[in-house]
Amino acid sequence: MSMKLTGAFAALAMVCGAASPALAEQAATIEARTASGGVVVTWRLAEPTTRAVFLEANVIRNLWTVTTPGLTLKDGAVEGAEPFDRFEIEIAPDAAEVDRTYMGLTRVGAGYVLYGPGLGLQGMEAVLTARPVAGEATLPTAEAVKGYVYLGPQEAVMRRDGAAVVTSASAPPALTGLLRDGFFAAQKFYGARLGHVLPTEPTLIISTDSPGPMSYRGDVTDTGVISLRFHGDMWQAPPPDVAVPLGTFVWHEAFHLWNGHGVETKDGETAPWLHEGGAEYGAVVAAVSTGVIDEEQARGALTQRLNGCRKTLGDADYEARKLQSGSSIYNCGVVVQWIADLETRRTSEGARDVFDLWKSMLDAGRAGDGYGVTDFRALLQPDSAVGVLMDGPGAARWAGIEARLAALGVRLEEQPSADEYRAAALFHLNGENCSAGAYGFYMVEEGVKLDTGQTCGVLSGDPLLASVEGHDPASDASAMFFAIQARCAAALPVRYRTQDGRLIEAKCATPLVAPKAWAVTAAPPLATRAT
Repeated sequence: MSMKLTGAFAALAMVCGAASPALAEQAATIEARTASGGVVVTWRLAEPTTRAVFLEANVIRNLWTVTTPGLTLKDGAVEGAEPFDRFEIEIAPDAAEVDRTYMGLTRVGAGYVLYGPGLGLQGMEAVLTARPVAGEATLPTAEAVKGYVYLGPQEAVMRRDGAAVVTSASAPPALTGLLRDGFFAAQKFYGARLGHVLPTEPTLIISTDSPGPMSYRGDVTDTGVISLRFHGDMWQAPPPDVAVPLGTFVWHEAFHLWNGHGVETKDGETAPWLHEGGAEYGAVVAAVSTGVIDEEQARGALTQRLNGCRKTLGDADYEARKLQSGSSIYNCGVVVQWIADLETRRTSEGARDVFDLWKSMLDAGRAGDGYGVTDFRALLQPDSAVGVLMDGPGAARWAGIEARLAALGVRLEEQPSADEYRAAALFHLNGENCSAGAYGFYMVEEGVKLDTGQTCGVLSGDPLLASVEGHDPASDASAMFFAIQARCAAALPVRYRTQDGRLIEAKCATPLVAPKAWAVTAAPPLATRAT
């Protein structure tokens, strides 16, 4: 998902199913049923083997227990000394979320969400059947191996206008009502603007039973099932600073039912900013258009994305790899969509907008071989400011973007926020102290938790912070920044206090530079026609 500083969502639109028929040498039938504390899954193979390898590696399997005598699960494969054509595994709910990795099994109240693609085997065409007991429901009922599957109480399922919503019994009504109503509204809004009947029943699963550590996450799979997972007591009364992202959260995931479900994304791995940016920007516009958020809140969301993209690309010439992972795919993806939307509305005098661009591209993609960056850019005006962002010299990028946005009615002012100060300070210190690997931090319910692994010297071990230079990094980030800046200017160690009482002194030998961050203080309205 992310740069590991917001605890926000990871929207993963593309998942792999079983091997294609052309590659399948034999078949596997898979049956799943609920049990005490988890789900029991049984595989039956058409031919005996001594080793069955799971198709997807990017799945958490550390709480899977093989119950068939003589067989073991190791390194993503079930193995036995003698050939076998059947095996059974008890799957317990995962103990923690891992960034951009699918959980094999998650709780949703008294039920479960099973990740179907994680059950597929290499070289075998798989069919998954969920077996409900009395009073249970399973969703979906067909092609379950391609995505998420719900197994649990029928009473947790609500259906309306061709869509379904599953909720945890423990989820607060205010949260589930916001997400449920947004999901149903999204079906109407996107259906009207993008004009495509979805091939499967759209299903939203809302769980407040996530193990964390991220406060909320979401993803969508090729069965049309969206899983939204929330962690911690904060969701009984969500804080104001998550109101806007929460208001657009479900709209983002619902957009993927159109731009990532039932249509091939040519550049899903090399340019994920297109489908992720399309979903996030589409969600903001849809939320404004239906009254979920207002124009000021939308400008705040655009401010965050613009500054995030500015940090990622900097003044260097464009490098595609920078927009292939983390929050950059959302940040720069939104900037591209915003530019395209402003330009389309200006040249058409308001008759067309970004949804018309997506409808044209998705219609052509379904009739052909999918859609990609080339198809999208072909729909833009010849001198689009997207070229300034991605094609022009890096040294002139941001002055050019500022000028082009100004011509489109956008006013920008330099106003770093507390979030920008927090990120600039903590990433600078991580960079000073970490020797290798990825590092960052999370906003969790308890405050700020570093994500530093074991390669960051005194900052290793993912400490949960109480203060840095006497300031709470969660609530007093601006003051923290300037205190750190003064210490770094004097090449003095920066003092951390962890929530378990430890004092850490981290080195800072280079100056901490104030972040450059715009505020979008004026812009053309984003609201568009709802139907």
